[in-house]
Amino acid sequence: METLFVSKDAQLKRRENTLFLTANGASKPYPVEKIRHIVMLSEAKMNSRLLCLCGRHGIRISVFDYYGYFKGAFEPVDQSPSGRVKLEQSRCILDDKTKMAIAREIVRGAAHNMQANLLYYRYRSVDELNIPICQMDRHIDKIGKTESCDELMGVEGNLHQIYYGAWKLIDPALDFGKRIRRPPNNPVNCLISFLNQMTYTVVRHEIFKTHLDQSLSWLHSPSSSRASLSLDLAELFKPLFTDALIFKMVRKGMLRDNWFNQKDGVCLLSETGRKHVAMHFSTRLEEKLKGRTYREWMYKEALNLERHVMGIYEYESFKRKI
Repeated sequence: METLFVSKDAQLKRRENTLFLTANGASKPYPVEKIRHIVMLSEAKMNSRLLCLCGRHGIRISVFDYYGYFKGAFEPVDQSPSGRVKLEQSRCILDDKTKMAIAREIVRGAAHNMQANLLYYRYRSVDELNIPICQMDRHIDKIGKTESCDELMGVEGNLHQIYYGAWKLIDPALDFGKRIRRPPNNPVNCLISFLNQMTYTVVRHEIFKTHLDQSLSWLHSPSSSRASLSLDLAELFKPLFTDALIFKMVRKGMLRDNWFNQKDGVCLLSETGRKHVAMHFSTRLEEKLKGRTYREWMYKEALNLERHVMGIYEYESFKRKI
């Protein structure tokens, strides 16, 4: 278990060289050699001794707020910084031609993986999906003609609009209306926001294992977020984690009323809901595809970008087999 998801109020303590998590009066030890990432989804208490232990063993702590949004992290000192990689990454981004080539490839990968989700259900006799799939094809054809990231993001926005609009064809219960983020207004919008943040957080963790600079990105503006590179790569994996998990939970009737707190047009996950959703996310993260877990595919994606900026080979984004 590389990532520990803490979904209830807890206290983290250090006892010698072991991490102890106390919740509901019970304590459980976690060997620091097996943990590399702690995701705090609820309130927690910890002290500097615990942080020093995490820093020494390269353990990141990611913190979510009450609304289910990632707000910050305790990050260990970079164990193997590489000025050469950061320099080449900067050059790659400052060159408009090189930057756009990578940005287009990221959007192509994201569009491919969104289409793969729709094609999965079309192959299972949901023929109505032919129309949105063809509409997405027309926008995918525009990706190679874009000349700026703003134009490319516009194409991506149109792709998402068609894609989200097709969800109701898969199952009427997936019809969540307009995409509303802050704050979400219904259970499906709530799950999209929360799981997108979870995906972003894990992608961020996997990028940290490489020499890439998280603040230098190709698709999203580097000034929009400190870890904007994570926003780039998360686009590729959201269809596999956020969307596929929502399809599964909704279509199998797994959602329960006590998973959500709904009041005055705002819908948030309860502690129970966070616990169950995090459990399904964690399970998905360790599932294997072509001999690698999805977590390992995230790391490989970041590594492929690093190799691209170093001129080892051309970057090709992760695309789920259709």
